This record gives sequence, C-alpha cells and structure tokens, in this order.
Amino acid sequence: MARIWSWANRVTLARIGLLFFLVALVYDHNLWSRFWAAIIAVVVIIGDWLDGFLARKLHESSKLGSILDIAGDRIIETILWIVLADLDLVPLWIPIVVISRSILTDSIRNYLMRYGYTAFGESTMMRSKLGKFLTGSPVMRTGYAVLKAMTFSWLLLISAMDRLWNEIPFLTEKFLSAAYLAGYIAAMVTAVVSLARGIPAIIEGTQMIVSLDAKQTQANTR
Repeated sequence: MARIWSWANRVTLARIGLLFFLVALVYDHNLWSRFWAAIIAVVVIIGDWLDGFLARKLHESSKLGSILDIAGDRIIETILWIVLADLDLVPLWIPIVVISRSILTDSIRNYLMRYGYTAFGESTMMRSKLGKFLTGSPVMRTGYAVLKAMTFSWLLLISAMDRLWNEIPFLTEKFLSAAYLAGYIAAMVTAVVSLARGIPAIIEGTQMIVSLDAKQTQANTR
C-alpha cells in the first residue's frame, strides 16, 4: 500500500482530479470560468514534472508509478485535445493524430512490460541514444511538459478572452485573430513534438517485440 499512496502517485491522481474540474469550468456559463481553467491547465501539466521529481527525490520510483504517470499523462492529453477540438480551438486532425500515436506507443509499451521493460529509467525499452533522449531525457520531458502547458493554457485563455469581449478594454478583433493564430501554431508544434517522441518508441519497440518473439519461437522448437 505504501507504493500505491506514495507522494508521486498522489500528485498524479490529484492532477487527474483537477483535470475533471477544469473540464467542468470550461463548459460553465460563468464568464470567468475559462480564465480559471487556463490557470488550472498549467498546474495540471506542470504536475507531470512534480510527480517525477518526487519519485526521484523520495526514492519512490516503481513500475506502478511509471504506469500511473503514463496513464495520467494520456488521460490529461487526450481529454484536453478533445475539449480544444470541441471548442474549435484546434483542428480535429491534431487530436486524432496525437491520440492514435499514444494508443500505438502505449500498446507496445504494455506488451514489453511483461518482459520487465519500462518506458523510462534503468529498464527502459529504448536502446538508441536518440530514442532515450527524445523519450526519457529531462530536457525533452520537461520541455514537452512546458510546451503542452503553454499550448493548452494559451488556447483556453484565448477562449476566455473571447467570452470577456466587453470586460477587457484592450481586446480587439485584430488582437484575438493574432492570438488564435499563435495558439494554432503552438498546437501544431506540440503535435509535431509528440510525434517526434513517439516514432522512436514505435520503431524500437516493434523491433524488440520481433526479437523477443523470435527467441520465444526458438525456445518452443527445442
């Protein structure tokens, strides 16, 4: 039970709880609700760094924590992309591509977990230096978390400003158009980085599965 209720896992579960509160705020009719949702989006995404930091600092790293961390990230990303698409803040193809990539990489990781491999850490399924850097390095993980936080919160903030048209003096149609364009570009960059981090996992994971299956077949024929 100690591992289940570690501080890192508590942060992960708290992030998921905050996410559902964020979604409720997004669809609330109060004019300021989406403004608060944008702030919570930053907390939810940056919390991904916090749970990893706590796991390392308190020596709470475990396979369960790794699973919860990845599951939490997927739930948060998937729901936020769907919400943003539903609000017409991003084109539908972005969540389709990102979610498809996540399902494929997670399916590969789940299979390899039977053999003791994990997504990150000492038992990582990644073998190449590039793959380890893109998927597990602090630079890429932190950078991607910051990028997602900026993208999701900015788009929600734009949506909030759109609703607060009469409340904020400096809002103009030109300003909002530029803000929406910046949000669209940020969403595109986030989607590209997501794919760039997923492709090595798909390629190397597939190669490892083929190798493991070949070894299993050889063992069964002896």
